[in-house]
Amino acid sequence: MRSSTLFILAGAALALSACGEPNSPAGRGKPPVPSSPEPPALWSVQTQNDEGKVTKTALICADTSVHRSFSRPLPSPNGQPCQLVSPPVEQAGRYSARCKFGGDHLDVQAATTGDPDKDFTVKLLIQSDVKGHENFGQTLHYTRLGACPDGWNAGDTGAPGGVKLTNSLTGAARTLPAPIQAPAP
Repeated sequence: MRSSTLFILAGAALALSACGEPNSPAGRGKPPVPSSPEPPALWSVQTQNDEGKVTKTALICADTSVHRSFSRPLPSPNGQPCQLVSPPVEQAGRYSARCKFGGDHLDVQAATTGDPDKDFTVKLLIQSDVKGHENFGQTLHYTRLGACPDGWNAGDTGAPGGVKLTNSLTGAARTLPAPIQAPAP
């Protein structure tokens, strides 16, 4: 498992929302849905290396469900979802889950710091139980930029300066008439 196959930026982090994670009274599973969902907002997602240097940036239009998934990442090796084998556990800015992909069991640990409504960081560690497969760590920094651009839908993801949008929820791709511009935070 190479880091490139486990790259978790924006859309890959949304795998959880499609997994149908079970609820439980012990603080596991999805948190309650707010009574009035937040309007979709545009977020900048920056991948950082161990020194804190930004290595990749994407923009994503996130509604309530997508926004919640940012701090509950599950890997999507080679674009395929990792299937939960037990309910995830969430406590005070920490998320842990165990999932299975092929013959590998993956343990996912995520720690979230900052203001989840405006600016926060998720430190992620994925460990495989298969000898010879490397562990993978990544830091994602999320910044809310404002309203989604006209024509963007929840899950739409693109790179600043690019013209292609891919919807992380549906996989649908489309080309825009002009390059994607990131508004100033």
